[in-house]
Amino acid sequence: MTDEKKLKPNTKIKVGWYMSKYQAFDSRVGIYGKQGEEHKSRQFISKSGVPCITFWDTLRNRYTTATNYILNILGDTDDISNN
Repeated sequence: MTDEKKLKPNTKIKVGWYMSKYQAFDSRVGIYGKQGEEHKSRQFISKSGVPCITFWDTLRNRYTTATNYILNILGDTDDISNN
């Protein structure tokens, strides 16, 4: 089970998860709490007890929900863009 990490809005993350629909593992870089749309990103437990995260997927330019995920925090998007 994934440990829920406290994420601040506008945090750059990398999420990995197994997609049972496609029988494959995927990973994406995204933003948790995209500026102006912070309420759309969330971590939660599904009704069946599976840990989930919804985040802004920077590859597909849309919100994505991953289940049974592995989370890596890459940093604040403001800090990354200033480097």
